[in-house]
Amino acid sequence: MVVLRRFVIALSAAMLLGAAEPSAAARDAFLRGESALARGRWDDAAAAYREALADTPGYPSALNGLGSVLFRKGQVREALTHFRDATQADPGFKMAWFNLGYAARKTGDAATAARAYERYTELEPGDADGFYGLGESYRQLGQKDKAIPAYQAYIAREQRKGEQVWVRKATEHLKAMGAEPLPVATAPPSVAPAAEAATSNPALAASRIRDGDALMKERRYREAAFAFLDASHADASHVEALFKLGNALAVLGYYGQAVAQWERATALTKDAAIQQSAKENIDRARAKLAQAGASPQAAGQAPGSGPVADTTRALARRAYEQGVQRIGAKDFSGALTSLTQAIQHEPMLAVAFVARGSANIGLRRYAEAAADYQYALELEPGSASPLYGLAESFRAMGRTLEARDLYERYAASSAADIRPQLQEESRQKAARLR
Repeated sequence: MVVLRRFVIALSAAMLLGAAEPSAAARDAFLRGESALARGRWDDAAAAYREALADTPGYPSALNGLGSVLFRKGQVREALTHFRDATQADPGFKMAWFNLGYAARKTGDAATAARAYERYTELEPGDADGFYGLGESYRQLGQKDKAIPAYQAYIAREQRKGEQVWVRKATEHLKAMGAEPLPVATAPPSVAPAAEAATSNPALAASRIRDGDALMKERRYREAAFAFLDASHADASHVEALFKLGNALAVLGYYGQAVAQWERATALTKDAAIQQSAKENIDRARAKLAQAGASPQAAGQAPGSGPVADTTRALARRAYEQGVQRIGAKDFSGALTSLTQAIQHEPMLAVAFVARGSANIGLRRYAEAAADYQYALELEPGSASPLYGLAESFRAMGRTLEARDLYERYAASSAADIRPQLQEESRQKAARLR
């Protein structure tokens, strides 16, 4: 399951009509909270969210963010209150409903969890995770008639290779209740067959584009970039997703990465208007890069000459490789510096987040390590390496149940970056945590 990933990383969703409209000061405080939370600075994040709420009481995203901090600090009942308040302030706030369900399950309040997951699945019917949580909640309540269709809906939607361990568990629960997964022919028509889901899910792409559009309107550009990235993962040939991902990256100042997305979009379309818009955007982004000294022209040299001709991506890879070497030499502080540089050059380089997580573990900065692994999972949901690192981080933080689930996921993964030795270690560690 990616329940943990969604809970920790997708902390905020776009505020919808009817929610408290934040002031500029409240929005700034909220963004500081998001930034601090992403870096594992929980106290700073909590203070910023509270500042936002003091300025704009009932600000749904700040309520949800503060609930997320409290949950991660082990103050689950307090977190529940904030998640509940966020859903009351904005009944359409999808992730607040999801977080309320997840937190309620952790306290054993299956009735509250079921109500929250019911609402979440109404708002986000294409998300498998909500249906798994719903099935678990109803099973714990002994409501077999409701648990069965929830588990069946989960299995019909879950196509991610790394999540098949949860499909097996859901199937086991169904069999224990005298039921089976739905035949493929009767699965919901919105769900693509497994062979197609790995490469294309236009409905999910469209949904995440809508989320990204709303986030862009709120000037929550980093979150918008992740939404458009999700859309491009759901449908790799979706021109609109790629174009808008480039827009979000450009607003954030990542011009090199923005150019790459616009070029991909241009190659996939024959629409002259889109191609022209992309060309204009690319020209403007390259001019920005030149002003920043990231092109040979900025130094008065011809393209391809001297170190100034290195692309931003090449610089990122170089810093990443240096960081990995420093980890090997147990120079964790130096590795942290190099890997941070790599991420600054290429903020969507997932392997750099994984490596920086390892450097943070070497420095015993487990919360910071967890944040890095979670970002890596957001960037590459199908990868396995972040699962193991996140399990190690949580185990060190005393979060044994979550660590065990992650070890089990790693042990069951068939991802390309899996390491057989670590799979065996994961099985052993998961067994010891039972």
